[in-house]
Amino acid sequence: MYHNHVLKIINFILSVIFPKTCSLCGKDLHFNSSASICSDCKNSLPKLDGIVCQKCSLPLPDGETICRDCKNAKNIYFDVIKSPFLYSGKTRTLIKKFKYSRKFFLAKDLSELMSDFIKEQNIDKETDVIIPVPIHRYKGLLRGFNQAALLAEAVAENINKPVYTKALKRTKYTKPQFKLKKQQRIENLENMFAVNKKYADVIKDKNILLIDDIVTTCSTINQCSKILKEFSAGKITVVSLSRAAY
Repeated sequence: MYHNHVLKIINFILSVIFPKTCSLCGKDLHFNSSASICSDCKNSLPKLDGIVCQKCSLPLPDGETICRDCKNAKNIYFDVIKSPFLYSGKTRTLIKKFKYSRKFFLAKDLSELMSDFIKEQNIDKETDVIIPVPIHRYKGLLRGFNQAALLAEAVAENINKPVYTKALKRTKYTKPQFKLKKQQRIENLENMFAVNKKYADVIKDKNILLIDDIVTTCSTINQCSKILKEFSAGKITVVSLSRAAY
Protein backbone atom coordinates (compact mmCIF):
# COMPACT_ATOMS: atom_id res chain seq x y z
CA MET A 1 0.00 0.00 0.00
CA TYR A 2 2.76 2.43 1.01
CA HIS A 3 4.75 1.51 -2.11
CA ASN A 4 1.76 2.23 -4.40
CA HIS A 5 1.18 5.55 -2.68
CA VAL A 6 4.80 6.57 -3.22
CA LEU A 7 4.60 5.59 -6.90
CA LYS A 8 1.49 7.75 -7.36
CA ILE A 9 3.29 10.72 -5.80
CA ILE A 10 6.32 10.18 -8.05
CA ASN A 11 4.11 9.88 -11.14
CA PHE A 12 2.30 13.07 -10.20
CA ILE A 13 5.58 14.98 -9.74
CA LEU A 14 6.86 13.68 -13.07
CA SER A 15 3.61 14.69 -14.77
CA VAL A 16 4.09 18.26 -13.55
CA ILE A 17 7.68 18.38 -14.82
CA PHE A 18 7.01 16.34 -17.97
CA PRO A 19 3.26 16.52 -18.63
CA LYS A 20 1.79 13.67 -20.66
CA THR A 21 -0.08 14.93 -23.70
CA CYS A 22 -2.32 13.49 -26.40
CA SER A 23 -0.33 12.37 -29.44
CA LEU A 24 -2.85 14.02 -31.74
CA CYS A 25 -4.11 17.27 -30.22
CA GLY A 26 -1.50 17.91 -27.53
CA LYS A 27 -4.06 18.18 -24.74
CA ASP A 28 -2.80 17.22 -21.27
CA LEU A 29 -3.70 13.70 -20.16
CA HIS A 30 -4.29 12.57 -16.60
CA PHE A 31 -0.94 11.86 -14.94
CA ASN A 32 -2.01 8.30 -14.13
CA SER A 33 -3.44 7.54 -17.57
CA SER A 34 -1.95 4.73 -19.63
CA ALA A 35 -3.42 6.21 -22.83
CA SER A 36 -1.51 8.24 -25.39
CA ILE A 37 -4.58 9.55 -27.21
CA CYS A 38 -7.33 11.54 -25.51
CA SER A 39 -10.92 10.32 -25.60
CA ASP A 40 -12.04 13.26 -27.76
CA CYS A 41 -9.52 12.37 -30.46
CA LYS A 42 -10.39 8.68 -30.29
CA ASN A 43 -14.07 9.49 -30.72
CA SER A 44 -13.36 11.77 -33.68
CA LEU A 45 -11.31 9.30 -35.74
CA PRO A 46 -12.99 8.92 -39.16
CA LYS A 47 -14.99 5.69 -39.03
CA LEU A 48 -15.43 3.41 -42.00
CA ASP A 49 -19.20 3.53 -42.16
CA GLY A 50 -21.84 3.95 -44.83
CA ILE A 51 -21.91 1.57 -47.80
CA VAL A 52 -18.80 -0.58 -48.21
CA CYS A 53 -17.94 -3.64 -50.29
CA GLN A 54 -19.13 -6.77 -48.52
CA LYS A 55 -15.87 -8.51 -49.43
CA CYS A 56 -13.08 -5.93 -49.02
CA SER A 57 -14.78 -2.98 -47.24
CA LEU A 58 -13.94 -0.46 -49.96
CA PRO A 59 -16.32 2.54 -49.64
CA LEU A 60 -18.95 2.38 -52.40
CA PRO A 61 -21.51 4.67 -54.04
CA ASP A 62 -25.15 4.24 -53.10
CA GLY A 63 -26.84 1.16 -54.50
CA GLU A 64 -23.77 -1.09 -54.73
CA THR A 65 -22.86 -3.99 -52.47
CA ILE A 66 -19.59 -5.23 -53.94
CA CYS A 67 -16.77 -3.33 -55.61
CA ARG A 68 -15.74 -3.85 -59.23
CA ASP A 69 -12.43 -5.48 -58.31
CA CYS A 70 -14.04 -8.09 -56.06
CA LYS A 71 -16.81 -8.71 -58.58
CA ASN A 72 -14.40 -9.27 -61.49
CA ALA A 73 -11.42 -10.86 -59.74
CA LYS A 74 -10.86 -14.55 -60.43
CA ASN A 75 -8.40 -15.19 -57.65
CA ILE A 76 -9.32 -13.71 -54.29
CA TYR A 77 -7.90 -15.74 -51.44
CA PHE A 78 -9.01 -13.82 -48.35
CA ASP A 79 -12.58 -14.32 -47.16
CA VAL A 80 -13.34 -10.84 -45.91
CA ILE A 81 -11.60 -7.60 -44.94
CA LYS A 82 -12.90 -5.44 -42.09
CA SER A 83 -11.63 -2.09 -40.83
CA PRO A 84 -12.91 0.25 -38.13
CA PHE A 85 -11.47 3.45 -39.64
CA LEU A 86 -10.99 5.23 -42.93
CA TYR A 87 -7.40 6.07 -43.80
CA SER A 88 -7.75 9.84 -43.70
CA GLY A 89 -7.41 12.77 -41.33
CA LYS A 90 -6.50 11.84 -37.78
CA THR A 91 -6.22 8.14 -38.59
CA ARG A 92 -3.61 8.84 -41.26
CA THR A 93 -1.71 11.11 -38.86
CA LEU A 94 -1.66 8.44 -36.14
CA ILE A 95 -0.48 5.69 -38.44
CA LYS A 96 2.31 7.86 -39.86
CA LYS A 97 3.47 8.76 -36.35
CA PHE A 98 3.33 5.10 -35.33
CA LYS A 99 5.22 3.79 -38.37
CA TYR A 100 7.69 6.52 -39.21
CA SER A 101 8.29 8.46 -35.98
CA ARG A 102 9.02 5.37 -33.87
CA LYS A 103 6.15 6.05 -31.48
CA PHE A 104 5.89 2.41 -30.37
CA PHE A 105 3.68 3.34 -27.42
CA LEU A 106 0.80 4.08 -29.81
CA ALA A 107 0.43 0.33 -30.37
CA LYS A 108 -1.46 0.06 -27.07
CA ASP A 109 -4.17 2.58 -27.97
CA LEU A 110 -4.45 1.48 -31.60
CA SER A 111 -4.66 -2.22 -30.71
CA GLU A 112 -7.37 -1.50 -28.15
CA LEU A 113 -9.42 0.25 -30.83
CA MET A 114 -8.91 -2.74 -33.13
CA SER A 115 -9.76 -5.22 -30.37
CA ASP A 116 -12.99 -3.40 -29.52
CA PHE A 117 -13.96 -3.54 -33.20
CA ILE A 118 -13.07 -7.24 -33.45
CA LYS A 119 -15.30 -8.01 -30.46
CA GLU A 120 -18.16 -5.86 -31.78
CA GLN A 121 -18.01 -7.77 -35.07
CA ASN A 122 -17.75 -11.14 -33.25
CA ILE A 123 -14.58 -11.88 -35.20
CA ASP A 124 -12.84 -13.12 -32.06
CA LYS A 125 -15.38 -15.94 -31.71
CA GLU A 126 -14.39 -17.46 -35.05
CA THR A 127 -10.63 -16.86 -34.76
CA ASP A 128 -8.21 -19.69 -34.03
CA VAL A 129 -4.88 -17.92 -34.57
CA ILE A 130 -3.62 -14.41 -35.31
CA ILE A 131 -0.89 -13.68 -37.86
CA PRO A 132 0.48 -10.24 -38.78
CA VAL A 133 1.39 -9.18 -42.31
CA PRO A 134 5.20 -9.44 -42.40
CA ILE A 135 7.73 -6.88 -43.57
CA HIS A 136 11.14 -7.66 -45.03
CA ARG A 137 13.84 -8.02 -42.40
CA TYR A 138 15.85 -5.20 -44.01
CA LYS A 139 12.91 -2.83 -43.64
CA GLY A 140 12.45 -4.12 -40.11
CA LEU A 141 16.04 -3.21 -39.31
CA LEU A 142 15.63 0.27 -40.82
CA ARG A 143 12.34 0.95 -39.05
CA GLY A 144 13.19 -0.93 -35.89
CA PHE A 145 9.91 -2.86 -35.74
CA ASN A 146 7.03 -4.34 -37.72
CA GLN A 147 3.96 -2.25 -36.96
CA ALA A 148 1.57 -5.08 -37.88
CA ALA A 149 3.36 -7.45 -35.51
CA LEU A 150 3.12 -4.98 -32.62
CA LEU A 151 -0.60 -4.55 -33.25
CA ALA A 152 -1.15 -8.30 -33.62
CA GLU A 153 0.62 -9.12 -30.36
CA ALA A 154 -1.44 -6.56 -28.43
CA VAL A 155 -4.70 -7.62 -30.09
CA ALA A 156 -3.91 -11.28 -29.28
CA GLU A 157 -3.53 -10.39 -25.62
CA ASN A 158 -6.75 -8.37 -25.63
CA ILE A 159 -8.90 -11.10 -27.21
CA ASN A 160 -6.99 -14.04 -25.69
CA LYS A 161 -5.89 -15.78 -28.90
CA PRO A 162 -2.49 -17.19 -29.90
CA VAL A 163 -0.35 -15.05 -32.21
CA TYR A 164 2.42 -16.24 -34.50
CA THR A 165 4.50 -13.30 -35.69
CA LYS A 166 6.96 -15.49 -37.61
CA ALA A 167 4.49 -17.78 -39.38
CA LEU A 168 4.64 -15.65 -42.53
CA LYS A 169 7.81 -14.13 -43.91
CA ARG A 170 8.55 -11.69 -46.69
CA THR A 171 11.15 -13.16 -49.00
CA LYS A 172 12.29 -10.17 -51.04
CA TYR A 173 12.68 -6.44 -50.61
CA THR A 174 10.68 -4.31 -53.05
CA LYS A 175 9.58 -0.77 -53.77
CA PRO A 176 6.84 0.70 -51.53
CA GLN A 177 3.42 -0.36 -52.80
CA PHE A 178 1.86 3.11 -52.65
CA LYS A 179 4.22 4.31 -55.40
CA LEU A 180 2.99 1.69 -57.87
CA LYS A 181 -0.05 1.29 -60.10
CA LYS A 182 -2.41 -1.60 -59.49
CA GLN A 183 -0.90 -4.10 -61.97
CA GLN A 184 2.59 -3.13 -60.85
CA ARG A 185 1.56 -3.83 -57.25
CA ILE A 186 0.43 -7.33 -58.19
CA GLU A 187 3.63 -8.07 -60.12
CA ASN A 188 5.70 -6.53 -57.33
CA LEU A 189 4.24 -9.01 -54.84
CA GLU A 190 4.48 -12.23 -56.85
CA ASN A 191 6.36 -14.88 -54.85
CA MET A 192 6.87 -12.26 -52.15
CA PHE A 193 5.62 -14.26 -49.16
CA ALA A 194 6.36 -17.68 -47.75
CA VAL A 195 5.18 -19.72 -44.80
CA ASN A 196 7.72 -20.67 -42.17
CA LYS A 197 7.20 -24.41 -42.32
CA LYS A 198 7.69 -24.75 -38.57
CA TYR A 199 4.23 -23.21 -38.29
CA ALA A 200 2.47 -25.37 -40.88
CA ASP A 201 0.47 -27.16 -38.18
CA VAL A 202 -0.84 -23.94 -36.65
CA ILE A 203 -2.12 -22.85 -40.09
CA LYS A 204 -3.69 -26.06 -41.38
CA ASP A 205 -7.49 -26.03 -40.97
CA LYS A 206 -7.34 -22.96 -38.71
CA ASN A 207 -9.44 -19.82 -39.03
CA ILE A 208 -6.88 -17.06 -39.29
CA LEU A 209 -7.14 -13.41 -38.30
CA LEU A 210 -4.64 -11.53 -40.47
CA ILE A 211 -3.63 -8.16 -39.00
CA ASP A 212 -2.29 -5.04 -40.74
CA ASP A 213 -2.31 -1.29 -40.17
CA ILE A 214 -3.73 -0.23 -43.55
CA VAL A 215 -5.30 -1.87 -46.59
CA THR A 216 -5.17 -0.06 -49.92
CA THR A 217 -5.61 -2.18 -53.07
CA CYS A 218 -5.71 -5.52 -51.17
CA SER A 219 -2.75 -6.86 -53.22
CA THR A 220 -0.53 -7.50 -50.20
CA ILE A 221 -3.35 -9.05 -48.18
CA ASN A 222 -4.36 -11.26 -51.08
CA GLN A 223 -0.84 -12.59 -51.60
CA CYS A 224 -0.51 -13.35 -47.89
CA SER A 225 -3.86 -15.14 -47.99
CA LYS A 226 -2.84 -17.10 -51.08
CA ILE A 227 0.21 -18.63 -49.42
CA LEU A 228 -1.78 -19.36 -46.25
CA LYS A 229 -4.45 -21.15 -48.29
CA GLU A 230 -1.72 -23.18 -49.98
CA PHE A 231 -0.95 -24.46 -46.49
CA SER A 232 -4.63 -25.40 -46.01
CA ALA A 233 -5.73 -22.44 -43.90
CA GLY A 234 -9.44 -22.23 -43.14
CA LYS A 235 -11.27 -18.93 -43.21
CA ILE A 236 -9.05 -15.87 -43.50
CA THR A 237 -10.49 -12.72 -41.95
CA VAL A 238 -8.41 -9.58 -42.36
CA VAL A 239 -8.68 -6.74 -39.88
CA SER A 240 -6.74 -3.60 -40.64
CA LEU A 241 -6.77 -0.52 -38.48
CA SER A 242 -7.74 1.53 -41.54
CA ARG A 243 -9.04 1.16 -45.09
CA ALA A 244 -7.96 3.48 -47.88
CA ALA A 245 -10.63 4.72 -50.31
CA TYR A 246 -8.37 4.48 -53.36
